[in-house]
Amino acid sequence: MDIANFIIGQLVGLAEPLLVLGFIIKCLGWKESIKHQKRIYIGASLFVFLVAQGNGRFPGSYVIIIAIDVGLLCIFSLLFLTKNSVMKIMICILAEVINLICPLIVMQVTSYIINTSIFDFLQNEGSIFAAGAIVSKILLWLVYKGLYSSFQYLVLYFPKEQIILTIVLVGFVVISENCIFLAVSQKGVSHYTVILLLIVSFGIIALCGYVIYMMITISKKSEKMQTDRVKKSGAGAAIGRVETFGRKYTEVST
Repeated sequence: MDIANFIIGQLVGLAEPLLVLGFIIKCLGWKESIKHQKRIYIGASLFVFLVAQGNGRFPGSYVIIIAIDVGLLCIFSLLFLTKNSVMKIMICILAEVINLICPLIVMQVTSYIINTSIFDFLQNEGSIFAAGAIVSKILLWLVYKGLYSSFQYLVLYFPKEQIILTIVLVGFVVISENCIFLAVSQKGVSHYTVILLLIVSFGIIALCGYVIYMMITISKKSEKMQTDRVKKSGAGAAIGRVETFGRKYTEVST
């Protein structure tokens, strides 16, 4: 049974980088010059998976591995994907934030159902832990699938002058989520405290999402106004040319 749980855990762990990288690739798109895209995608996913094997093997490994993962995702997007560099970094950070949140939600719900702490849940890796890991990856796939169109909209219309500010905001969310996870996974933390911390976590995420949404909306309206001005100026110029032609035609006729 332990061997089966180990195999399931490894397969689920391999699915994670495949989902994250696949989502980033769909959002940003490959550079036209890149060949052997599937090989690069699978190879990069395997490399990220191997790096993730260091998680839990030394103090602070959870935070360090997350930082390395984000760095690897950014390097991959900078080398192989389109769009500007800052947009690539922002998409990679957002994709990783979603990847962190989904397992946290599943772990808390599962530990609450079986009436145990997250600390004990993480320490005793059994069939329930393996099932929770599978559910978390299914949830991750569904969230990515649901957010794909929104992220495409983000890539197209996000104001470039606000990208740095947004990266700082998203970075704050990542740090907050890590701190909350470390807090709820400590031994002896009550369910009541965990629920309160999760509410704070969701509030921070919702605030970040709302700020990004407002930036996109303002940028979209600004672009529409500029388009309308161009159309009006073009129509005015066309009317002016028609009037000039009419006057010249009248003068020639007389």
